[in-house]
Parts: sequence; structure tokens; C-alpha cells
Amino acid sequence: MTRFKAVLFDFDGVVVHSTPIHLDGWASAYHAMFQKSVDEALLQTLVGQSTAAIGTLLAEKCGVSNAKSELIQRKARYVLGHLEDIPLIPGIMQFLERLTAAKIPYGIASNAPRNFIDAALRRHAVPYSFFLGLEDYVRPKPDPEPYLKGALNLAWDPGKHSEIAVFEGSAHGIEAATLAGMTAIGVTSQRNDQLLLEAGARYCIKDFRDLKFLDRHLFS
Repeated sequence: MTRFKAVLFDFDGVVVHSTPIHLDGWASAYHAMFQKSVDEALLQTLVGQSTAAIGTLLAEKCGVSNAKSELIQRKARYVLGHLEDIPLIPGIMQFLERLTAAKIPYGIASNAPRNFIDAALRRHAVPYSFFLGLEDYVRPKPDPEPYLKGALNLAWDPGKHSEIAVFEGSAHGIEAATLAGMTAIGVTSQRNDQLLLEAGARYCIKDFRDLKFLDRHLFS
């Protein structure tokens, strides 16, 4: 049985259930600028990609590559204006309390912008030791850089990355964690378990009320 000694979290779909608001934000920004709707199937492919990558994709879709910056700004304003509509993932607060009590270090490594992560953490009074956001990386997920930097913040031995459990909600994030030599655990709040397992997740949980799994791998 694998027992993990440290934890890294993605943010969207793992700590907060923010994916619907993010997608609404992109759709709103896109419609406001181009008077067109974004296809729902296309929206779903954006989950897990970085803000910069999504802004580039949507701007190029309309053939206006220099619209990327304004798209991102409009989307950010929309999301920050809807923080009250973003709930926590069930069980996350209790799980963080248990990690603290067991002296298991943890942190957040996300592709989301830092200002959004900070605002959402404050809004819900979520305890954390550190968080990393889009501005902290040269190469966001699916590159392993975010999780490698997370391990540095944990002061973890590079030869022991397999001891770090990474809770991820997207295929891009699962790939990044696996490339970093860590063990990816899929959180299926926004994706089905088959997709995350195919991306490389070793296990999947629906949310942090899965006490049987968490007890077996972290607190036994």
C-alpha cells in the first residue's frame, strides 16, 4: 500500500468548484467582444488549460490574435465578480484540518491567475501554507514545472517525489503531476474517472468525503 507523506492540490475543481464560473466568464467575454457564442463542446475542451492558452485559442478562433489580453481581462473581472457563486469542493476543509493535525505538509499549484486564487482562498477562509499560480511559471501545466516548483516549496527531496500525492481535476494536470514523478489522484468533480485514469491518474475520488481512501493512503 502506498502511503503519501505530502500533498499538492490543483485549485479549480479540487479546492473550489469554480470551473462553471470560469467557463461562463470566457463565454461572456467572448460574446461581449465578438457578438458570438462559444460552442459548448469547445468550452469543455478548455478545462485545465492555462489562462494564457485559452485566451490565445479564443482570440485566434475569431481571427483577432491581439484580442487575447482584453479577453483575459474581461474574463477575470467576470470571475472575481462572481466569487460568491463558487462553492468549496465537499470535504476539503475537513481534509486540510486532518493534514495539519497529522503534520502532513501541503500546498497549491494551479494554472489559475494568482489574484483569483488569493481572492477565493480569502473568500472561503481556506488555510494554506503556500500557493502557486500562473504568474509563477514559465511553462504551465501540462508541463511539470508547477508541481516541481510545488515540491521545492515543500522542501521535498527530488528523489522522493513519489511520496507526494497530487489531487488533480484535469487531464493536463494529471500529465503534469506524472511527469514530475508524483502520484496523481483524480478528483472527478468536473471530469469522469475514465478520462483522468487514461491521463495517468493512479486513483480517483469524487471529493474529500471519501474517508476510506484518504484514511488508507494518508492517515493510517
